[in-house]
Amino acid sequence: MSPASPPPTASPPAARRITRRTLWLGVAVAAIVPWIAAWSLVPDKRIDWRCLADLEFDTVTTDGKLVQVVGTMASEYARNGTGTARFAGRIREVDTMHVVHRMSEFEYVALDSMVRVSTVRASRLKTDDAPDDLVFQYVYGGFKPGHTDYFQAMRTGSGMSVGFNDRPRVFCAAPPTTDPR
Repeated sequence: MSPASPPPTASPPAARRITRRTLWLGVAVAAIVPWIAAWSLVPDKRIDWRCLADLEFDTVTTDGKLVQVVGTMASEYARNGTGTARFAGRIREVDTMHVVHRMSEFEYVALDSMVRVSTVRASRLKTDDAPDDLVFQYVYGGFKPGHTDYFQAMRTGSGMSVGFNDRPRVFCAAPPTTDPR
């Protein structure tokens, strides 16, 4: 009888390659799995919001002229981080009256209690005859593509209140849900 010979083994470099491959695969799985779990398990708490405000701004310029803005601003924030803003109203500069009817599309990001809104596109609607410089200065600079504003947002009951330093606060609410009956 001959002594039993040990079973053949892989050469040390081949065993080391398998170990390294397994190690890298384990590292990759350990790095990716938590992100996949967080992405699929954490709910997106953003909801759709609609904001509506009747506005009136009276500004006295440095040379003593009165500029009045009266109108309605309606904004809609979609849960995907996009939205629209629309202003319909008038701007009066001394004895000259202009119709302002503008719309903008924007992207927004929530930053704690602040919201950053960046205008992507803006348009002057058919009845608008106001000069751009007056609109940007006295109505809203966000009707200019590339403009970025920061708003403060605060929960108020079932809605939200937004505003920024030189504008009044606006109450926003989630759109009413429809009863599927």
